[in-house]
Amino acid sequence: MLKTLIVPIALLAAACSPPASQEPAKTDAGMNMETPAPAAAGAITSTGTVTQVDAAAGAITINHEPIAALSWPAMTMQFTVWNPAILQGIAAGDHVSFELKSATETSIVSMVQRQ
Repeated sequence: MLKTLIVPIALLAAACSPPASQEPAKTDAGMNMETPAPAAAGAITSTGTVTQVDAAAGAITINHEPIAALSWPAMTMQFTVWNPAILQGIAAGDHVSFELKSATETSIVSMVQRQ
């Protein structure tokens, strides 16, 4: 009886395991998807156009350029600001440079400056 249970379990385990010679998963671009890109150390800078400022909520929405350090394409995103005082003098339509707090805290803007 035990032998009849072991064989199907062994076959199931073998079917679920990738062959030892199988290469890591890759995208169409040939990037190895099993090894993440190293995170950028410290603050990350970019530029963009402000689309909305909500100083009361401590938020800013920026249509930003691609951010290579994070492999982000250009897009519009809402960020939280580290200190709402950095939004003083910033308005929708302003072209700005800005700094994200870090690669692990990408939703927080620690600096924003009109260009």
